[in-house]
Amino acid sequence: MGIIIPFYKAFDIVLDVIQWIVLVWVILSWVLFFASQTSFRWRYKSAYVILNQLNDIFTRMTSPFLRPFRRLVPPHKMGGIDWSPLLLLLAIYILRGVLAYLFAALITRG
Repeated sequence: MGIIIPFYKAFDIVLDVIQWIVLVWVILSWVLFFASQTSFRWRYKSAYVILNQLNDIFTRMTSPFLRPFRRLVPPHKMGGIDWSPLLLLLAIYILRGVLAYLFAALITRG
């Protein structure tokens, strides 16, 4: 029974990291969108380039996790709104609940 605890905690940490990466990417994409719509991109070119590079990095990190959800709900069919980050966060939340329930069942049984 003692060997399951580190795996459970490691998997929970991985889910937590994925969750935070997705949240940071969503907020960064919003900031980049609004920065591109204002004069920020011409006034602060270096800051805009850094924002663009950070967005590219986070897009590459989140894209493998969001791809299955984008196949289910393509943004072009939903009025241009990408619901895949919300669906991924919801799936992580549900997966955490199921794993916590199974882990608690294993602990009380063993």
